[in-house]
Amino acid sequence: MSRSLTPRSAAVGLAAVGLALTGCSAAVPADAAPDADAIVDIQVGLEPTSLDISTTSGAALEMLLMPNVYQGLVDSDGEGGYVPSLASDWSVSDDGLTYAFDIRDDVVFHDGSGMTVDDVVWSLSRASGEDSVNPDAGQLSDVETVTAIDDDTVEVELSSRNSGFLGALTSNAGMILSEDSDADLALETNGTGPYTVTQWNKGSTVTLTRFDDYWGEKPENGGAVVHFISDATTAANALLAGEVDVLTTTTAETTPLFDDESQYTLTEGDSRSWMTLGINHAVEGLDDVRVRRAIRMAIDKDGLIETLGGQATRVGSMATPSDPWYEDLTDIDAYDPAAARDLLAEADAEDLELGFRVSNTYDTRISEYVAAQLGEVGIDVEIEQLEFSTWLEQVFNNHDYDLSMVLHVAPALTGNYSNPDYYWNYDDADAQRLVAESIATTDADEAVELTRELARHISEQAVSDWLYSPTTVVAARTGITGMPLNGLANRMPIASVAVAAQ
Repeated sequence: MSRSLTPRSAAVGLAAVGLALTGCSAAVPADAAPDADAIVDIQVGLEPTSLDISTTSGAALEMLLMPNVYQGLVDSDGEGGYVPSLASDWSVSDDGLTYAFDIRDDVVFHDGSGMTVDDVVWSLSRASGEDSVNPDAGQLSDVETVTAIDDDTVEVELSSRNSGFLGALTSNAGMILSEDSDADLALETNGTGPYTVTQWNKGSTVTLTRFDDYWGEKPENGGAVVHFISDATTAANALLAGEVDVLTTTTAETTPLFDDESQYTLTEGDSRSWMTLGINHAVEGLDDVRVRRAIRMAIDKDGLIETLGGQATRVGSMATPSDPWYEDLTDIDAYDPAAARDLLAEADAEDLELGFRVSNTYDTRISEYVAAQLGEVGIDVEIEQLEFSTWLEQVFNNHDYDLSMVLHVAPALTGNYSNPDYYWNYDDADAQRLVAESIATTDADEAVELTRELARHISEQAVSDWLYSPTTVVAARTGITGMPLNGLANRMPIASVAVAAQ
């Protein structure tokens, strides 16, 4: 929905540090015709470390490239279902083990070569193979064979029923690549989507240019320049000065700056993400549920949200209110510093010292607030800020940390609580059983109920802490319409964004 937000006094402070209020362009009439070749400038908070979706993890990469540049056989409809993409249709056998996909015959890769069933077979076999380095390979772990039945049909055989298989095909592991391409995918792209990457100025921008041989519906624009601006004040300055058209990472302090409806629109969406305090279960002391519960009880989440300006919602597990398996679990290990001290004493962990390794892409107020709160119950926390690429290597890949913090966005993240090799090092038979049963069932309602049970179980086990779910508020200059809102943290399809002619 579109709405104006109530001004806050914090806006005055931002203006005082140099917001360029005089850079606004004249308002565009609401009924102005769209410019089909316009380039839209969009601000985002995170920059990917590589363009190679087959080897690189991270919401920043998915947000930028999927499905703008890379596509799978199917795509999410945004409401829990799936729609055709590179496959025009599909069928499933009665036993749920065989999926047959009708492959489109008019798809062209950005290098000009036509996509064939061989590319589909190679892509899915490579991503699901034992030696796969794809960050989402685990989502295709039950793929037995991928076979081209004829020039138009690919068949995938599963080892067991998987109610999440179509969802897995929308992940990195499901993206279709060209088998014969010699492109260095870390630095350039070669997908099938409506845009191709024509320039990457590292540390600054990526240019997405419309691909005129795209098989699908022509985009509403000629492309986009995506600006990587993580600092909220700098980002707000960019929109106020007319350097960008769209701001995707507003804060409670910056949204009031765009209340002038003749110049800007403010729209809200569900981020479908949650800021997770990661706890390494392989670290001595943190393998004790009493210590983990104490950590959760020591942190006043309402106070944190207030500190950040209120543009967020409390959550008590790995779910947001829009998830079908959501239930309010915020009463589990609710804020109670006295009880936290008692649990630490019971666990003989009253002099606990922990490192807190955090990517420098996040607001430092969050980590400082958490450290201060834990300090109030006797846990000494040392914060270490890392470049995001370093965080990926040391924390996510090497599991070298005590506490960490990251905005988790992947819908398939529920399955990672059953993966003992995930960076939390959480190995629990009940969680693994719940995930396995939710995958194996063919009853959608049962799958939802099992996932809801999983969410409660991991909350009661204090596997992580879930600090808040941010509310997405997108600010755009007038004349910009069609900007996606929900799930922006890991998907930003821009084909629908229209720019009014000026």
